[in-house]
Amino acid sequence: MSQTREEKSMPDITTGHYPYAEKHGVIRNMPTEGRPRDEILAELEEIADAENQFWREGRVSGTMYCGDMDHYGFVGEAYRMFLHVNTIQRDICPSATRFEGEIIAMTLDMLHADAAGPECVPAGAVTAGGTESILSSVLAHREHARAVRGIANGQVILPTSAHSAFRKACHLFGLEEVVAPVDAETFQVDVDFVADHISDRTVMLVGSATNYGHGVIDPVEALSDLAGERGVGLHVDGCLGGFILPWGEELGFPVVMPDFRLPGVTAVSADTHKFAFGPKGTSTLSFRDKSLRNQLYFLDQGWSGGKYFSPGLAGSRSGGLLAGTWAAMVSLGRAGYLEKANAIFETSYAMQDVVKSHDELRVLGDPSYLFAFNSDALNVYHVNDAMAERGWRFNGLQHPDAIHMCVTLPQTLPGVVETFADHLAEAVAYARAQGDQPARSQAIYGGVPPELNEFVVDAISSILDAQADVPAS
Repeated sequence: MSQTREEKSMPDITTGHYPYAEKHGVIRNMPTEGRPRDEILAELEEIADAENQFWREGRVSGTMYCGDMDHYGFVGEAYRMFLHVNTIQRDICPSATRFEGEIIAMTLDMLHADAAGPECVPAGAVTAGGTESILSSVLAHREHARAVRGIANGQVILPTSAHSAFRKACHLFGLEEVVAPVDAETFQVDVDFVADHISDRTVMLVGSATNYGHGVIDPVEALSDLAGERGVGLHVDGCLGGFILPWGEELGFPVVMPDFRLPGVTAVSADTHKFAFGPKGTSTLSFRDKSLRNQLYFLDQGWSGGKYFSPGLAGSRSGGLLAGTWAAMVSLGRAGYLEKANAIFETSYAMQDVVKSHDELRVLGDPSYLFAFNSDALNVYHVNDAMAERGWRFNGLQHPDAIHMCVTLPQTLPGVVETFADHLAEAVAYARAQGDQPARSQAIYGGVPPELNEFVVDAISSILDAQADVPAS
């Protein structure tokens, strides 16, 4: 299908507003007749194979956490058997109850829920991703604070480095966000600020393990003491690190997973679709006690469709995702996770050593599997530009400007660290030569193609302008 002149002026081919338009056209209306299945599958296979080539050399930060196509095939088979299952229909498909219960049990075991105390009954939920886990935790803490402490207008204290999903949750659930600064050197939350701002309206505190930007673990032990003393909740955001830090700790690397061994921790999020190597669209939310978990249940007894009861934010959920996640965890077990975590930590520290070998670059904070770096001597986004030309995809950060690398299994392949060293040396030389020239890349979450940066920035500007025009209530 050919494009109009107007469409040609926009980013094209595979990365713009109309990916694959030149070869496969653009569907603008429901087709009158369906296409043959073999033709559709051939097209999908061609696209998938092309996109898989991008990360297979180990040059993509995060995103593809496993990279083992045999593992993906195995998980996909488990998913296929239950892809048609809606977990609402537990009478027809009781397997969903088994899969979900055992995913939660394995996660609670990993997070030392046995240390929660004899008065606690640990519980959990499987969600569609880290954002839903965070939203659910904030909602549960809000509802619990309303019911137990009578707080009608609560607040959440979170580090400026905390994931944006916490701010989204405050926005959606009518909570005030109190944003705590982080230390300029360690990038950990300022515990003194948190202590000074806890009030009788505080619903929960937030600590990251690790934070997304810098791969740093907040001083959760100190936050736990505060939470216990002041009678407030404490959520540990382990969406990124929750399924690798426990194994790193067990292996003896200089990391500790802040979990239910700390008495003030009331909830922990950990994404199974990251370092648990499950299918995309799954996460876990663990609670110290079921009294918090119960706040997520919703019951409507008066609906004409029957008594409606849901265990969380979502209604319909995929039985295939539960089956695939369960299969991934059971197939790997502790031994498999330990083996993979060891390779990831060793590779990350080796890559950090490469960065430290350049006087112009500085690793930020005290990272582990994920590390960020910036520079006072040159524009670090020029480094990013040069690495992108060599096939690397880092994540851009801001406040301060930096880039980060989340090490996953593809980086542990032979030769990747050596290639990283060669390319980084070339990138530093390139950045040095650019001087004050503007860089092409910048800090936009989610891997926006450089040619779309201007569109994204314009869209953000439009949203901010529209918000500025809304009169204050």
